[in-house]
Amino acid sequence: MIPPCDPTILEQNPQFKRLYENLTTNLLNPDGSTCAHTADPARRAVVDDLKQCQLRSAKKRITEHTLKQLAFTTDSGLSDECRDILALIAIYLETPRSAIDPDTPQDDPSQPQPSDDTLTLLAPTISSFYTQIPTLITPFSTLLANTLIILRALSATPDTEPTQTPAPPSTNHQSRTRARDRRVRASLAPSPPLAAQLRKRVDALRAAQLSELPATRRDMASTAARVMAVRAAVLERVVVVLERAKHGALARGVRARAEHLAVVAQGIEGKVEVSKLEIAAALYTPETLGALDRYRVHLRESRARLDERRVVVVEELERGLTEIAGRYGDLVKEVENARIEIARLGE
Repeated sequence: MIPPCDPTILEQNPQFKRLYENLTTNLLNPDGSTCAHTADPARRAVVDDLKQCQLRSAKKRITEHTLKQLAFTTDSGLSDECRDILALIAIYLETPRSAIDPDTPQDDPSQPQPSDDTLTLLAPTISSFYTQIPTLITPFSTLLANTLIILRALSATPDTEPTQTPAPPSTNHQSRTRARDRRVRASLAPSPPLAAQLRKRVDALRAAQLSELPATRRDMASTAARVMAVRAAVLERVVVVLERAKHGALARGVRARAEHLAVVAQGIEGKVEVSKLEIAAALYTPETLGALDRYRVHLRESRARLDERRVVVVEELERGLTEIAGRYGDLVKEVENARIEIARLGE
């Protein structure tokens, strides 16, 4: 993939921008490979040969894997003897050729060479395998068909999958027959080869990976660069505003005025304290203080005399009440005696 470039760098360097656009459009593909591969017939031939080799290798691996599945699957319908032969053949196919054929050169000369009777020991098994080939055709084809069905289901895109709507519970026999006929016709309809479907999907994914994904990444990188530039501008503006608000002329003027008013308030407070002391000094002269002390003493003595007078008055009041109560008792007795006398005279 060609790395994206910052749009600001391209805008600030026009010559580099032309070079970058030439590289990304004319000389290189989105995945970073050169465009000369598609223009050279020899290279195209090599690519075709490589694809054929890959196809043959894939067929060989599929065959080996299918034989191995038949060898180790109990429900394949084969006898135990046949599955044992298939297991040996599968191991034989998976074993490197240099470990079986002594004439095949090995990559590492230090490794021990196999014995000459290896193929001799495997010859009966290989002969039995060739003999069992007619028996293997049916389960081999069935297993490949099942695998093919699974691959078709995996390769089917959502827009090509048949949509099946559930039938209501009260569907009659005629509607079920029509639905079965439709399923039969759909199963008998020719379907495109699996290899073509897989190749189409792989080509689409490859095209998206080589063209759409790098372009989207470049657009995303450009957008991210623009977002970062806008963010840097916003941060710069915020810093300027904060500097003006905190350290600008207006902020310094307001701070100076506030400090000046604070000093003036402190001066006024000092003047008020001085005025209060002056007024107190003017009011409370030594003569005034002496008069106030004498008046306080007079008030204290007057209060003491009043307290004594109150005690005497209370005692006199108590004696007067006692006398009044005695006189009241005497009057009550006299009234009672007069009433008795009047009553007696009336008789």
